[in-house]
Amino acid sequence: MLTLTDQDIVALDAVRKLEGVRIEAIRANDADKMDQLLDEKFLYISSEGVLYDKANYVETVRSHGLTYAPDLQLTETDHRVDGDLVILAGLILGHARLGRDQHVYRHRNMRVWRARGPSWKLLTWQSSAITPNPLDRI
Repeated sequence: MLTLTDQDIVALDAVRKLEGVRIEAIRANDADKMDQLLDEKFLYISSEGVLYDKANYVETVRSHGLTYAPDLQLTETDHRVDGDLVILAGLILGHARLGRDQHVYRHRNMRVWRARGPSWKLLTWQSSAITPNPLDRI
């Protein structure tokens, strides 16, 4: 079990609150709110391997090229705090539309938040589809 300092706990609590704001922005497809939460150096790798920076991710949401469903859930299953970085691992479950295609999300993901002055910004987000383990069928 990881031991957190008081400073680590404050950082983790702040990021968890922002994650709540972010999930509401995702469900509402609120590109303006997402823009406020994302770091200028933001990098997102989707489960399909598509690479987004801040500008093209926000524009894809704004133009409805990517539209999240209200059922989208983002959970935390693990975390690390290291100075000005908070790393969250978890699951994303739910639905989204990418272009004309409907997607069902059941992915592991990792989010990295960085302190930028007095606020925290989402620096990196990466998703990986959970595929069945072939050894489970034996």
